Amino acid sequence: MARIAGGGVVAVAVGMALAPAARADTSNFEMSGKIYTKYMYQNDATQGCLSMSNPFWVDNIGGHNGACTEFELNIKAHVGPKVEAGVRLQSRWGAMWQDWWENGDLKPGVADTSGESLGMNHAQYIKLRGAWIRAAPPIPTVRWVTVGSTDYSMWNEWTIGKARYIDRDNGSGVFFEGELLPRKRLSYTTGAMALPKLWAGPGWQTGLSGNDPLARLYGTDWAFALKLESRVSDELRLRFIGATLRDWEPDRYSPMLTGAPDAARGADHSVALATRFRGYNGTLDAVYSPAALDFLTVSAMLAGSSNFVNPDYATNMVRNGQGFSPVVFKLGSNGTPVSSNGLAGKVLVELADPLQVGLSLKLEYFNIGSEYNAVMGARREADVLLTDGIIAGGFTRGGQLPTLNVANEFQDWDEPWYESCIGWKGATAVAEWVRGVLRVTGEFTYIGYNTNMQGRDVRNQYPNFLYTNGFTDTTAFTADSDYANVYDRGKDPRSVYAENQDRRTFLVVATAQYAIPGFRGATINLKGKHVNDRDNRILANPNDDYEGKSWLGMISLSNQLTNELRTFAGFEYTHWSEANREGSEQEGFHDSRTVRQTARAGFTYAYGGALFSYMLEYFHKDLLRQPYYFDMKWNVWRSKASLEVSW
Repeated sequence: MARIAGGGVVAVAVGMALAPAARADTSNFEMSGKIYTKYMYQNDATQGCLSMSNPFWVDNIGGHNGACTEFELNIKAHVGPKVEAGVRLQSRWGAMWQDWWENGDLKPGVADTSGESLGMNHAQYIKLRGAWIRAAPPIPTVRWVTVGSTDYSMWNEWTIGKARYIDRDNGSGVFFEGELLPRKRLSYTTGAMALPKLWAGPGWQTGLSGNDPLARLYGTDWAFALKLESRVSDELRLRFIGATLRDWEPDRYSPMLTGAPDAARGADHSVALATRFRGYNGTLDAVYSPAALDFLTVSAMLAGSSNFVNPDYATNMVRNGQGFSPVVFKLGSNGTPVSSNGLAGKVLVELADPLQVGLSLKLEYFNIGSEYNAVMGARREADVLLTDGIIAGGFTRGGQLPTLNVANEFQDWDEPWYESCIGWKGATAVAEWVRGVLRVTGEFTYIGYNTNMQGRDVRNQYPNFLYTNGFTDTTAFTADSDYANVYDRGKDPRSVYAENQDRRTFLVVATAQYAIPGFRGATINLKGKHVNDRDNRILANPNDDYEGKSWLGMISLSNQLTNELRTFAGFEYTHWSEANREGSEQEGFHDSRTVRQTARAGFTYAYGGALFSYMLEYFHKDLLRQPYYFDMKWNVWRSKASLEVSW
């Protein structure tokens, strides 16, 4: 698909007056397609083709045993020299091969032996996922005007982030881009984007009456953004991005909603709007690369956010939803709602082999305020900090995002995980040494927390996501017990706030990659990681202090056997020792210890435009908690195979 500056899918108003009228002939069409088939296996009793769906909804697409196929069709038209258009048609994910007669006739509460009772998730219908048009009108300073589908990637992770894969081009908007000054001295992109009715506001929705009795209207909800970029010189680049979210509801006191349409009451067949949620985010960033020091790059960013929730139109999910909320319900000293405001900043200095000995260095300072929150920021598939982070393992990748809206669902067990970095302050140093076939890196990171506080109100204002203690085990992170997986979910990656916290974390990471001479494409990968996480909790109570120590070691071998075939195999060992993880202030805390061993092997094979991949994993895990609570054990085999053909 065509994309505007910054990478977003672009579109343009159909009704724009452009003369002469253009005509789309069949020779101007470009068509491409893709068929993707996935097969999942795990030694359990679930069925489906998605390792982790949403554990809250009663959906029936998550499960570890099944085969599924989806189809994608892209059509692009060159209507004229200054007009383009396109659409993407995508089959709905969720239908397994074994439910091939399903047509989506959901019959809740009715005994049904037809098999046609799983719902539209399993009907294999084709959905319009993207439709756009763009044009270059004869308007001064305007390069493109666009209307239609977008992935929001023209902004950034701290304001409005690129939509995750499953939502990639579901969003739509109107965009203008161009130059105010020539030669990229000052360019701009601005747009208005329709908010999704799900996840972009209090209670992860913008107006679903079935989810929030105080809300019902989402057709008036929009986000607006402006980006200004300037190449001040060959050495300095500046960028500003500002965004606002507006979630409106019908004013409950409007005369048209409170009684008969009597003119004497002021009822005039119009309804005023009231703010349900209002959010502001802005960033100013710079990149400096001095010509005299070609090995040096300095990047800096300053960000701010302000979020306001109107409790008359948004149910308080901190108080009424067990602390699960993507926003803070901030209250003033008199108990009235006020805006939750925060600042954030970071500076990154990169030295690319300044001594010409193969040694490079990166230094990053970061300071993210305790209430900075990008509600529409990136939720996955991005990373704003240099550090490996707490959540990443050996086989498991990870990243940090400045939002309470992190989305670690609708994914498979081999995909990366993300954690919220709201409140983090500290520094990271990463050294890299390259010598011939050997590459070695080392990292040290210290993290303090702007969220450290005694007596924070986590019952009414600050969401704590209920389970805030311990390391997060992404390998066994499932909802197989209940929504919160109270047995071994560990810390929710979105957990930021605690009632009593005095925490600090440091981590050390070392990696090595060695290309074996004489073996085509054979590479050994090593990783070691240690995390020490300490939280004194209530300062006046030394008996409640938490200390978690994590050790990880990983080795893997990959080999490009032929032009088409690549294989890999590896082993990972993880040990977590956690003092005072289990329990509560009232009942006391107890220790736990976790040992996990994971083995993976697989291959990819590309031939004639087809790509086949296969991965097999086994992990054994022991969670030791006796005599205070029962021990648990995992012996899990699982695999994922896929076949993909594009044309």
